[in-house]
Amino acid sequence: MTELNALPPLNQLRVFEAAGRLLSFTQAGHELHLTQSAISQQIRALEAHVGRPLFVRRPRSLDLTEAGRAYIPIVQRTLDALAVGTQSVFGRHDELHLTVQVNLSFAVYWLTPRLPRFLDAHPEITLDLVTVIHEPEKSAEAADVEIRFGEDISGAMLLRRNRYFPVCAPHRRDIAAWQIDPLFDCTAMRSGWRTWLAEQGESLPAQQRVHTASTYTVAMTAAERGPALAMTLDTFAEAAIAEGRLVRPFEHVTETPESYWLLEARPGHRTDSAHAFREWLFDETG
Repeated sequence: MTELNALPPLNQLRVFEAAGRLLSFTQAGHELHLTQSAISQQIRALEAHVGRPLFVRRPRSLDLTEAGRAYIPIVQRTLDALAVGTQSVFGRHDELHLTVQVNLSFAVYWLTPRLPRFLDAHPEITLDLVTVIHEPEKSAEAADVEIRFGEDISGAMLLRRNRYFPVCAPHRRDIAAWQIDPLFDCTAMRSGWRTWLAEQGESLPAQQRVHTASTYTVAMTAAERGPALAMTLDTFAEAAIAEGRLVRPFEHVTETPESYWLLEARPGHRTDSAHAFREWLFDETG
């Protein structure tokens, strides 16, 4: 079997899909605004490329060969996926479409539980949530609005400050559990078990280890399933504590140096949808 050196040109595939679906070069030409001879020429070029005939040409009818029948659903799925992907990335930059970039834990524990209120108030807006874990600056340019975690971010508006403390499952709330149970911190955070203990004149026992998770979502899941204790933020733990899935075994709470900040697109690129989302966010955070 001859190995293909490259994919067929996109125009040839579009012509083949239309002709194969309509079983008519003439109708395919009408649909694609091409002449019948141009359709026929593109089909011949595609057949030469793949090395097999794709159509059975009769005086008054057209049919697909066995290879053509096998190939057309592949081409149709590919063209559909390309159309959907192009639309989702490039085709929806309008006043009624909003792309929000936000880190994963904030999206899971704070934003998405509240989103129905925003969508109820603005049913005309289509929302894309883009979640990131690290280095949000690399992808932020494509967002209309970004919610970023950090210290004193230039040009940003303060959205929410955070406090941190340990949490665990209700059945593991023994005060001494932190000395024997697995402990979890969130990767790359300045606030964790060691700083929390040092504020109280305590330190880790020599045999104790602090494990790390890439997000608070993972750390809190470990605590909820137990036995484990996870250092977390009040922003994320409020609902789980209120529902009784997690508890605070200690009273000590301290503020993190990092906060949540809101960044918007450059002036002149801000949409009405982004403005509505910003106003709703600040209403929610008070």
